[in-house]
Amino acid sequence: MPPRAEPPVSKVPGAYVFALAGSADADNIAPVIWAASADGTRCLVVVADAGVYDSLCNSWWISERPSVTFRKLVSSDGTPDIRERLRRIMWNRLVVCRWLRRHDVRLIAVQWGEGIAHDTASVLRRCMRWWSTGYFTQLQLAAGELGIPTVALPHGHSTKTTIIRSEHVRERSSANAGKLPFADRDSFAAYVFCSDYHRDAILENSDMNPANVVVWGSPRFNDEWVQHTYRATRPADLPAMPHGAIRRVLFFIPKWQNLVDRAATMKLVAALGADRRVQLVVRGHLRSEAARLTGSERATLDSLHDVVMVADGITSPSLIKACDVVVDIDSSIAFDAVLTGKPYVRPRYLQDRSVGTIWDRLGGAHQTNDLNSTIALLCAPKLEVAPRDATFETVVFGGSGSRVLARYRDGLRAIAAGS
Repeated sequence: MPPRAEPPVSKVPGAYVFALAGSADADNIAPVIWAASADGTRCLVVVADAGVYDSLCNSWWISERPSVTFRKLVSSDGTPDIRERLRRIMWNRLVVCRWLRRHDVRLIAVQWGEGIAHDTASVLRRCMRWWSTGYFTQLQLAAGELGIPTVALPHGHSTKTTIIRSEHVRERSSANAGKLPFADRDSFAAYVFCSDYHRDAILENSDMNPANVVVWGSPRFNDEWVQHTYRATRPADLPAMPHGAIRRVLFFIPKWQNLVDRAATMKLVAALGADRRVQLVVRGHLRSEAARLTGSERATLDSLHDVVMVADGITSPSLIKACDVVVDIDSSIAFDAVLTGKPYVRPRYLQDRSVGTIWDRLGGAHQTNDLNSTIALLCAPKLEVAPRDATFETVVFGGSGSRVLARYRDGLRAIAAGS
């Protein structure tokens, strides 16, 4: 790791805490930390995943931000096992409150998710949570006791202009008068969205109160952060293209629950993998559980000798830099293709027609309607970037990266100053 510079004098008293659960959080919230700490503001970053912690400690930007420190606090979601229960006792309410006071914390930022408003827990349950609960919940509860504002930051961006009516969404909505149960988010001083269209879709389909909702743009997907990231990224080391292949095609496996036709998707992947005119590189989603392949699907791809299956340790930017075209159905990683000038192909026919996207409104993607037209496009002698509306950057990313990141810096500063 390169030596760290001396921090400038901070304009903000006290410190900020950023609590990150996984790789998606780190990828999308790191630009906010970078922007917030530029003036020397102390940023304490608590990371609940060992691999993400190691990755952040070796980030390209960390040597530029000496006021940023990382703390590894391994935790897990879901039903806790014995080890997790013991860990939770170690960060009981008293311990967390003391830690926040010791560091003079003025603001806490967590990823999008559940808040603590309208708590109807029994007295017994509240006593149990004082001693033992998930770290991110305990952090919010401690902040509430101490009067420290909490902010929910985006752990991704959305290409969708509508809510995907997956089985999970339908179940949660049906149990709450047809609306997603997001009222607990009222506890946040600000719940930040990247775009107006995503905010509107959530507010229309949930019981979230719009009073604390703000739109600051995308910290991860903008011209400034992407330029810095790709400048510091080496192309992935991939096998040489087979004889006769004209381009590398990077295919991101979608999140299946997003009304994606799984059989048709795998049929396209298999067809591209068997086509000698391209070299197919296949990558899963950051939330890998949602994009996992079955044993038979993996066996089909393994039988195609020229298909490159990418391991978890290889970053998406390094793959995009090494490939000629990006194929994806509904992941925000497609925005990187737009920002770096790579053609983006979206097989529209693989997702249910009820799903509306920003690509439908403003362009930016080659949207295909069947398997044959998709293969013909990807194997064409010439493939250029799809045209997009002049307002695309403003609507989707929030404008220029410098303005977006300044919006996050100034927004957090104003909230911390009011605490």
